[in-house]
Amino acid sequence: MSDADLDDRLAGPLDGALNLLDRQILDCEGRMLGKVDDLELTQQEDGLAVTAVLTGPAALLPRLGGDLGDRLVTTWSRLKVPEPNRLRPWRIDMDRVDRLDSALHLSVRREGVLTRDTEGYRFGTLTGMEASGPDDGHLGRVVDARFEPGLHGRLVVRHLLIGHGRPGSLLGYDRHDQQGPWLVRATVGRLHRSTGIVDIEAARILWNRREVRLTTPPRARPGAALGD
Repeated sequence: MSDADLDDRLAGPLDGALNLLDRQILDCEGRMLGKVDDLELTQQEDGLAVTAVLTGPAALLPRLGGDLGDRLVTTWSRLKVPEPNRLRPWRIDMDRVDRLDSALHLSVRREGVLTRDTEGYRFGTLTGMEASGPDDGHLGRVVDARFEPGLHGRLVVRHLLIGHGRPGSLLGYDRHDQQGPWLVRATVGRLHRSTGIVDIEAARILWNRREVRLTTPPRARPGAALGD
């Protein structure tokens, strides 16, 4: 097994906002192509899978959410000469992805790899969705999703992280009990003391309403790293 195989984070569980979003995209020759601004999600036989990475302002700006995101998209759309589908983000199929370390590496050269995205589910829409419990009580929002390799080697959503912070704000402190300085670890643990994790089978995602309804409450803590 090569060092590249050992470093490939796509081979094991990872969190979308923490481990994938905002990573640089490099082609097979190490040339930059952009960064991961969002993820395309497609329902497959084994679950909701990452089928492409999305890049460009049309992918990034909607992640800001709310009226601000809408205003920025509108403003950006007026800055350049109109072109067909320019409000659709650029798409890179996951079949073109080789590995993930500090950057996302492609298995091909960057020329011709970008295509325009089609309408579909986005990870950036899932994160930030309001979450309610079995009794319709408000539990917070989706702050991240935990992926694992599925039947076809593509990353599939297995768990949702539910809390009151921003997507990715756990900073990995729920995954590693020795992550970072003690003071930072304690602060993140304090801020996310109500953050929990729930299996995707217990979640119903209402995309049109931007809401997640849970049939069981989240487990109290995503991991020992946010301990007392």
